[in-house]
Amino acid sequence: MKLMEDSEAAAWLESLAGVSEEFDWDEGNRTKNRKHGVDPRDVEAMFLSPILFAGRIIEPSHDEPRWLALGQDGNGRPLALIFTKRGQRLRAVSCRSMRQKEKKLYEEAIADLEQI
Repeated sequence: MKLMEDSEAAAWLESLAGVSEEFDWDEGNRTKNRKHGVDPRDVEAMFLSPILFAGRIIEPSHDEPRWLALGQDGNGRPLALIFTKRGQRLRAVSCRSMRQKEKKLYEEAIADLEQI
């Protein structure tokens, strides 16, 4: 996966409070995320703890823009969220446990925040 910076999307993501009305859920994305052991409450809970906006996904390419964010669910489980924006709502395309590289990136970013 290849990423690029996107400050506008990062600012929008930071403005979310994690309330259900900010998300676009249907049976399609609920089922896909359930395969990864993640339900909508887990995704929404990510916004109650620090989120790391990793960037816009430019490879592989998709019909609509997609972004990657890293965070934790309410139990502290590290999750990687691939999402798109539908109007002013976040659509969780896929949310799964972080890969080792993502986890390291997230932990380093959080450690840097804690030093400020």
